[in-house]
Amino acid sequence: MRLKGLDLNLLVALDILLEELNVTRAAERMHVGQSAMSAALARLRHHFDDELLIVTGRRMMPTALAESMRQPLREAILRITGVVEIERSFIAATSTRRFTIEMPDHLVPVILPALTRRLSDRAPHLVLEVRPPIGDPSPLLHKGELDLVLTPSIYSDPEYVIEPLVANELVLVGWRGNQALQVQPTLETILSLPQAIVKFDRVRLASILSEQQLSLYGGAGRIALVAPNFSCIPPSLVGTNLIAILNSRLVKAAARNLPLAVWNVPVSMPNMMDVMMFHQMRKQDSGLAWLRNQLRDTVAEIDDNG
Repeated sequence: MRLKGLDLNLLVALDILLEELNVTRAAERMHVGQSAMSAALARLRHHFDDELLIVTGRRMMPTALAESMRQPLREAILRITGVVEIERSFIAATSTRRFTIEMPDHLVPVILPALTRRLSDRAPHLVLEVRPPIGDPSPLLHKGELDLVLTPSIYSDPEYVIEPLVANELVLVGWRGNQALQVQPTLETILSLPQAIVKFDRVRLASILSEQQLSLYGGAGRIALVAPNFSCIPPSLVGTNLIAILNSRLVKAAARNLPLAVWNVPVSMPNMMDVMMFHQMRKQDSGLAWLRNQLRDTVAEIDDNG
């Protein structure tokens, strides 16, 4: 396809060049040789009568024209990709598509095993890449490098399409051998015990929800462990008097293999809602719609199986 004498593939090349600001890396992403990418850049420079990328020291920098084209070009590429996906209906049984999703670690042990089994059965040639949350996902959603983000609703961005996935009750958990947890603990008991919480980049202090809630009732207890993710907390409680307030689904999965005591939190706590978030331009992507349905069905299957 040619647009005013410019091959559409050259626009794709320009989009990647403006993102990478490096001919070698752009060539690798397009699976072409460096000489071919250099030739593409030369044709683009001739077409636009502009250098587009200039060498400054050891780096390449976009010219003013190239910078002005960066966002409109990215959006145009996403729109064209969306049109292609509309025209090409998604057939799960034969699809070789690669989906990249961001999944927080409290959902990984809960959803991923069952989701993998479901996809293996229904779409055996499909590739699913699951990434942990690292920083703001917006640039990756805009660039099309992320198809879908699973995130607690409190961190969702209204700029994107947001769909509910799963509601999670918060529960109190500790080691089964903890003498303070042999009966339903009171608020005073909770506040007297050391707590484990989670802190990482975008999701900040995960159990800070519980800390803030408990502070309304007279204190937040003593924080004894600040962990890098949710999954490492349950095994870290074993053999200690530490407690944590965590997603009930994660705790249930961990309790299959760990000696954990699980109790209701004796004060009113907000439930956590995890949502699916994706770019507006992907609304008509039949493959992504299929994947979202698989995620919903996976959650329903887990609930049905108890």
